[in-house]
Amino acid sequence: MKHNLKVFIDGACQPNPGSGGVGIYMTYNDIEEKISSPLEGIVTNNIAEYEALIFSLETIIKKNESFERIDIFSDSQLICMQFNKKWKCKEQNLSILLIKAQALRSKIKCGFSLSYIPREQNTVADKLAKEAIS
Repeated sequence: MKHNLKVFIDGACQPNPGSGGVGIYMTYNDIEEKISSPLEGIVTNNIAEYEALIFSLETIIKKNESFERIDIFSDSQLICMQFNKKWKCKEQNLSILLIKAQALRSKIKCGFSLSYIPREQNTVADKLAKEAIS
């Protein structure tokens, strides 16, 4: 039986730019998975947000499970709008990450969405991202 996967992602850095981390919270079939991972080097908040998306897509692909649908939620309006081709990406460093994320997305063969949610609805991923840099 195929399941729906919900993924909440967040990237953080302290200060901006500074040390960064990503937080990913996944739920499917009554299973919860929490991932907190530091990023290398100095990053901006926008880079950390893109890295969270990329890390989540890589994690989903590695799972090699058959999902009915994958819904990713982020509190970064920037990455959601750029990924969904509503806004242009004008910064080269972000364009590279956007292209990588879109290439990973193309490997996922089921229903898919990346949606913006308010920060208040993304508290678990936010906490995980902040833990990665502390």
